[in-house]
Amino acid sequence: MRINFILVICLFFASCVNTEKSSKNADKAFLKLQIGVSLIEKNELPQALKELLEAESLDPDSALVHNNLGLVYFLRKKTDLAIKHYSKAVSLKPDFTEAKNNLARVYIEIKQYKDAEKLLNQVIEDLTYNNVPAAYMNFGLMRFNQKNYPEAKSYFRKLLEVSREDCYANVYYGRSYLEMNQLKDAAEQLDKAANYCKPFNIDEGHYYSAIAYYRMGKRDRAVARFEEIIQTFKESFNKKNSEQMLQIIKKGP
Repeated sequence: MRINFILVICLFFASCVNTEKSSKNADKAFLKLQIGVSLIEKNELPQALKELLEAESLDPDSALVHNNLGLVYFLRKKTDLAIKHYSKAVSLKPDFTEAKNNLARVYIEIKQYKDAEKLLNQVIEDLTYNNVPAAYMNFGLMRFNQKNYPEAKSYFRKLLEVSREDCYANVYYGRSYLEMNQLKDAAEQLDKAANYCKPFNIDEGHYYSAIAYYRMGKRDRAVARFEEIIQTFKESFNKKNSEQMLQIIKKGP
């Protein structure tokens, strides 16, 4: 009887030690997670990944850690790893709506629209989720990529109703008009996008605004926009395209 009692005490003590160790690891992992998130915000992705991988090794069952690992891998164009970690976050925490929304975004990127739509419907249905505009953006982007521009436009409009200065919502709202060949509305909307995006050093509002004016035959305004991209956005993704468009305009019809 005494032997059994001692055995129970030993097992209880071992359990307490393991629990304490697990708690300490979780605390360390959370600190690593906070550092990783801070580095993501600074766009220091390699360092962020290092911190988050250490957090994962300390607390492999943290849905928050896996969600942020998914984000880093997505930003670094590693979609397979992003899907792996976002999926893990959702499996660990089935009501983790933010992770579902993020996973849907990756599915949109790789054109798995059925999987994305299933997740986004769950996101929209979650009345406790406080970032529904992000789901509107994903839904709009998905419909835009599917060339369903009227429905895409409706989602971007919903987003703008709650966040009227959102850069990318304004860009894609204007681009939807552009794809529907509603050039006047496109130019007006993309001019707004240019103003909202410029402080973030994003040139897409300027670029598509220039395209809208070019298609309208307002070549002077198109030239002004293309030149502004070249002069203002030194590392512009659209700089080369803008230079090519200026050459085409200068050559004339």
